[in-house]
Amino acid sequence: MINTIQARVLGAMRYSMDGGIKGAKLTLMNEADPDNENRVGYEVMTISAPYELLDQLRAHAPHMPCNLEIDAEMRTSQGKMTMHAIAVRKPSATGHPGAAKSDTKAAG
Repeated sequence: MINTIQARVLGAMRYSMDGGIKGAKLTLMNEADPDNENRVGYEVMTISAPYELLDQLRAHAPHMPCNLEIDAEMRTSQGKMTMHAIAVRKPSATGHPGAAKSDTKAAG
């Protein structure tokens, strides 16, 4: 199942190791849930991504940290649920994925 989230992307890195193992990770920051009395400030997390995703992020690099929409799927790794990014893009003006595509001009 793919979820679309909005997050403040601090940066990203990719790696390539012997044996053909390669990937990337995104570092994100979001405000802590104000309803959670055990957290204050900001939460920082990393999510995995394919190696090639870093190329999608290059256009946003001059603006980082910046808010981006991330399509991510939940995966199980070593008995834990993790998020794996599969696409990133600038958020739509409404905050809803795909809303910018519906903007059409009336023919006159």
